[in-house]
Amino acid sequence: MKFSSIVVFAISLFVSTHSSATLLVDVGGVDNFIAKATLQNSGDGVELSWVRDILNDQTITLDDKYTSTGSDWTLIENETDVYSTHLINNPSYFLLKFGVGNTGVDTHLLYENVGDLAYGVIDFSDAGIDLLSVQKFHIGKVSHVDEFDANPIQSQSTPIPEPMTISLFALALLGLSRRKSN
Repeated sequence: MKFSSIVVFAISLFVSTHSSATLLVDVGGVDNFIAKATLQNSGDGVELSWVRDILNDQTITLDDKYTSTGSDWTLIENETDVYSTHLINNPSYFLLKFGVGNTGVDTHLLYENVGDLAYGVIDFSDAGIDLLSVQKFHIGKVSHVDEFDANPIQSQSTPIPEPMTISLFALALLGLSRRKSN
């Protein structure tokens, strides 16, 4: 019986070690699409004014503006038009500017950041953009990201590390096997 306890313990250590080596990133849910437009230019003042008008809130501030490329964005697994990226300042809202050329797609998309504020998660279909039917438009056309602050909202979820659950289960099995042997 002592040998079987050692085998069960060794197997449980192997399983929990293997599980803890898996890195998963929770990017939260899809952020809320608010509005889209083609603005005359992409100056800070023009974009900030448009966002304030859309949200009807003159207290909104532009926290950061930085260039972005398609390589900054990750396609969400099992989706065709949902992408995520890491944001710099955990903004309340963010705006994406696309260089769209003559595709008929608006250049500026505004989103409310919900869920995990460290990530921007966009669904093009929410903005009425079908990536399969619009020619020459894709995530690689993103030019820059603007991050806006309003009244910061709190993250709606707290991640629970999965490897700890497996380790606790392995310890429980070990305890049961030792109890039966005594």
